[in-house]
Amino acid sequence: MSEVLAAAARRLGFEPAALGFDDAARRDELRRKLERAGPLLDAHEADALWLRRAENLAWITGGGDLRINREGAPVADAVVTREGLTIVTSRIEAARLEAEELPPDTRVEAVDWYDAGARGRRVAGLLQGRSWIDDGDADLVELRQPLLPVEQARLAAIGAAASRALTGVAGDLSPGMSERDVVARVHGALRAAGVDLPVALVAGERRFGWVRHPLATDLPFGELGLLVLCAMRFGLVASLSRTIAFGALPTRAAVAQRKVWRVEAAMLAASRVGAAGRDVLAAARAAYADVGDPGAWEDHHQGGPAGYLPRDWLATPDEGRTLEAGMALAWNPSLPWGKSEDTFLLEERGLRNLTWDERWPHETIDGRSRAAVRVL
Repeated sequence: MSEVLAAAARRLGFEPAALGFDDAARRDELRRKLERAGPLLDAHEADALWLRRAENLAWITGGGDLRINREGAPVADAVVTREGLTIVTSRIEAARLEAEELPPDTRVEAVDWYDAGARGRRVAGLLQGRSWIDDGDADLVELRQPLLPVEQARLAAIGAAASRALTGVAGDLSPGMSERDVVARVHGALRAAGVDLPVALVAGERRFGWVRHPLATDLPFGELGLLVLCAMRFGLVASLSRTIAFGALPTRAAVAQRKVWRVEAAMLAASRVGAAGRDVLAAARAAYADVGDPGAWEDHHQGGPAGYLPRDWLATPDEGRTLEAGMALAWNPSLPWGKSEDTFLLEERGLRNLTWDERWPHETIDGRSRAAVRVL
């Protein structure tokens, strides 16, 4: 068993077996993913699949971390056939990946780090004589979705850790902090809880009403602000947004939040097995119109299925892909001064919130607890 993955599971509060990190479970996970790849290969009349994208490498390796530069490209390629998985990487990374990140029985090919073309040539050698496709040509969402039960368990652990950490650190924030100071506190709290933050956005009082993707600045947070987080571990991403006020909640924010809740309630009600992405967006558009903001849906995307990316695809007017049991859904309706976002797991019996902490102030909207503005 990988000691690194076992320790990560325990950091999140779970025994490694519960998150599928014993050797037998990892072998089974890889087997099931190879089985998923079979129909895609058949459809393209191909013998092999070349994976280069970080989300696909994390998926095929069962949550392996194959990036050193957190913003950069992976340090390995994967060749997937119906028979097995081969990873091609440099001699620098080979031993670590094999011991800490890769499923048992993965074949590892190590090449010289000082030869810039060695990795590509080795992959070409593995593909020689085969027909193949790569993840630049083929959309692999159909392989990654729906999430396997073990992936659902990992995502639930990530979401719980992130929401608990955010609740804990929120009480330490103050209006005099800069947005960057707030990000630093939040980032530290979530890292300490065992998850990474590939996306951490903060809109303080001056920017909340008009900046939809608020990269943190040196401006003060002020009396009211929004935190938007994408928490990652084992390659999986859980998204959540929370609003914080210091002192009285401004009327404009209270009104906006109630409107957003009505839109979100319509989207969650439409999130049923078999519903198309366009159906959920249609529900959102109708709800925006009902609350008096009919064009607001065009100002920001409304979310979509999640997993090894913050969103695998977005709900658009023409999106015909359907929701399946086992998909994670991260809808994020918003208006100036208001937003609601959690990551839900779609199950046959309904939706389960994976990013919920009962300690955060909340209200019941259409029978579901939703995060309210936390007033400090």
